[in-house]
Amino acid sequence: MLRRNVIYSVFRRNFLSYFSGVLGYLFIVVFVVAGAVFAFGPRFFAANQANLDQLSEWYPWLLLFIVPAISMGVWADEKKLGTDELLFTLPASDLEILLGKYFALLAVYTVALAFSISHMLFLVWLGTPDWKLTVATYFGYWISGAALLSAGMLASSLTSSTTVAFTLGAVFCAIPVFAGEIGTAIDVAWSHLGWAVPAGDASQAAVADLNTQDLLAGSSLPEQFRDFTMGVIPLTGVVYFAAFTAFMLYLNLVAISKRHWSGGQQERMGMHFTVRSLCLAVTLIAACTLAAYIPRSIDMTSEKLFTLAPATRNILDSVDKDTAVTIQAFISPQVPREYVDTRKRLIGLLRQYDQIGGSQVEVRYVSVEPYSEEAEEAQHIGIEPVQVLTERDGRRMEEGVFLGAAVQGNTDEVVVPFFGKGLPIEYELTRSIQTVAQTDRLTVGILRTDAGVLSGSSEWQIVTELKKQYAVEEISPVSTIDPDRVDVLLAVMPSSLTESEMQNFVTYVRTGRPVLIFDDPCPLMFSSQFGITSAPRLPKPSPGGGMMGMMGGRQQPPEQKHDNGKATDLLRALSIEWDNGRAVFDFSNPHPEFEMLPAEYVFLTPAANQYAFSTQSSITRGLQEVVAIYSGSIQERKNDKLEFEPLML
Repeated sequence: MLRRNVIYSVFRRNFLSYFSGVLGYLFIVVFVVAGAVFAFGPRFFAANQANLDQLSEWYPWLLLFIVPAISMGVWADEKKLGTDELLFTLPASDLEILLGKYFALLAVYTVALAFSISHMLFLVWLGTPDWKLTVATYFGYWISGAALLSAGMLASSLTSSTTVAFTLGAVFCAIPVFAGEIGTAIDVAWSHLGWAVPAGDASQAAVADLNTQDLLAGSSLPEQFRDFTMGVIPLTGVVYFAAFTAFMLYLNLVAISKRHWSGGQQERMGMHFTVRSLCLAVTLIAACTLAAYIPRSIDMTSEKLFTLAPATRNILDSVDKDTAVTIQAFISPQVPREYVDTRKRLIGLLRQYDQIGGSQVEVRYVSVEPYSEEAEEAQHIGIEPVQVLTERDGRRMEEGVFLGAAVQGNTDEVVVPFFGKGLPIEYELTRSIQTVAQTDRLTVGILRTDAGVLSGSSEWQIVTELKKQYAVEEISPVSTIDPDRVDVLLAVMPSSLTESEMQNFVTYVRTGRPVLIFDDPCPLMFSSQFGITSAPRLPKPSPGGGMMGMMGGRQQPPEQKHDNGKATDLLRALSIEWDNGRAVFDFSNPHPEFEMLPAEYVFLTPAANQYAFSTQSSITRGLQEVVAIYSGSIQERKNDKLEFEPLML
């Protein structure tokens, strides 16, 4: 039974002794100043973000100094002054003395960390920091330092010299900090030794799949520490640091208990405690592994930036066990300030996918420098650097930025070339995972019309997006359309169809198969020098190409649209009414900064019209505002039984 008063007495003695000389204060001052140098370097001002990201990047290396400095004398000074014998003659158990000293070191480290909160005053002066994110970050600072203090204590228990204790402490702390680099070195050594797997040896092939670099990097302190710096407190990270602390403290307890072993028991007791230490290590590793299979975390960011939506979680849970999904993210280590938030959110969300996806979803992070092998690999997949115009040191310049990902399944692949500022990252990743996890893609047919949706290299952006999720096929209206050929048909400007083409299209519509129709009384082509070119009331362009439509020296007359572009048969089949020459207008404009716009730019917002969007349909329920440019209007044909649901009014 542990006695609190004994632990407190040891704690008080060691805590006060640390501040009895000037050296303890000096270490704290150096720690705070070094933290300020790392936090507010040139990259901090270039990123223009009120956070401690730059300090967080260097913090594991900063711990290599502060932890040995705090812990080097905890046992070494006792041995050097000969007070250790007096200490162990007190009516206290070894464990009580150990815990008292550890809590004293932890209190000293907490005081040093508390002084570093002065960094936040500078952030408040510069901007508006996210305080919840800051709490998570500082908790990461504290728990990672608390874990390494136990390693520093172990180093101090092995010597009576504080200098040697400092050096050993730095070495012990460097092992978890540089675990990823150690794994890389081991893999390189294996490759140089020519280690290979014999063909057909399945057992050794399984061993070969265990990449030492990935294994050790995943269990390194920087990797476990990363989530805290993003504002997320993960269960895996908490368990990792707690397990590391428990194991180091146990080794420390064994080290100070050796004085009880008699000369004849040294070898036997050493073997006994070695086995016990190995068993404890296996138990703690199992606990960390179990925590990894329980992806629980607390998103402390104010906007819940790294909380996956329920729909995303359902899709990840539905991934078949036989389907292996791999996400390869190619990310520039440095990005312009305009993309700092995007890069951080992408990495944070990918870590959530990696944790929640379990064994079905594997995430590979690739740091891409210009003109490197990683850059060539990214370009081979289809991820090109995007030239971003930014300002640095008062100069306008362009930088090539990699922010893309390739999502691969067993038989399919989806590439997101670049996560721009307006691109919803979670939606793109979830859609890609759902696509590659499917056995077969659904087919979207696009009806060939004068709109030219699939016009070779100038295909519409919607086609590019659809191809990420569906098989896209162009459908000709010249002949009868097979209803079983596509799962849904997309028709843009069907008013441009000829008489025979319209009949084939209407026949397809009457089959009841899903069809999505877009038509516009005044389609503006801002990228075209001719402006309005495909309005329903305008004639079809002359065949043969070119402005004159010449063919064999003679100008070919254009074909006629069905009922002069009124699409009468289609409207009758849909049971709706539409005037193909009338555009909607509204003189009220909720945006004074856009007062120069014509009345045909209609702003739909619930603030001005509570019935602007249908709240019954999932299509429009979440909309906040829509601008309709020279749009038309449709209404239900009277005395018809077809269900008609207005989405925008």
